[in-house]
Order: sequence, then C-alpha cells, then structure tokens
Amino acid sequence: MEPDIYIDTFFGCLNEQLPQAKIRPDRKSAAYKNLVVSAAMVDELLEIQLKNGSGEPIRRQYDPSKARSSEQAANYFVDELRRATGQEPILRPQLRHFGPRRQQKV
Repeated sequence: MEPDIYIDTFFGCLNEQLPQAKIRPDRKSAAYKNLVVSAAMVDELLEIQLKNGSGEPIRRQYDPSKARSSEQAANYFVDELRRATGQEPILRPQLRHFGPRRQQKV
C-alpha cells in the first residue's frame, strides 16, 4: 500500500472510531481533546506518534506494505487516546488466525 493511502486509511479508521477527533488540513495529524496524533514516513516505515504535552510521546512504526496494519495501528492509537482522556478502550472482537490444519496420524 502506498504510504499516502496508508496514512489516509489510518486517519479514516481513527476518525470512524473517534468522530470528535479533528483531522488537520495536512491530513497527517489529528487532534483529540488536548492530544495530537501525527504520522510521518521515517526511512521506509510509517512512524505514528501520540503527544500529550507532558511525559514521553508514544511512538510506533508500521510497515505500509502490510495493508491491514493501518487499521490495527488506528485501533492501538484510539485506545491510547481514550486511556489518556480517562475513557475505557473500545472492546473489539478478537480475531484468531490459525495456520493450515495438520492431518492427525491414525
């Protein structure tokens, strides 16, 4: 997935879950209450950072070649934004990924 599309998908997912979040005109950051989430390409990875004005920012890096990770990244940062503002994280269904079934020996 192209980095710009990945960033758009990330902020789209974030905004779906937190409609009060204001995506800034640069489309690479969003404000929620007194917090800011920003995204930037660092080398070939997307670095997403949550700044709250006090303490260390939360930083995570994601690989844009893995399309599903934009939604997972948004979920992580939505939960962190909610925690930082005294809210409970969103409960999401747990997805399980199983490998190929193995044949049992008889």
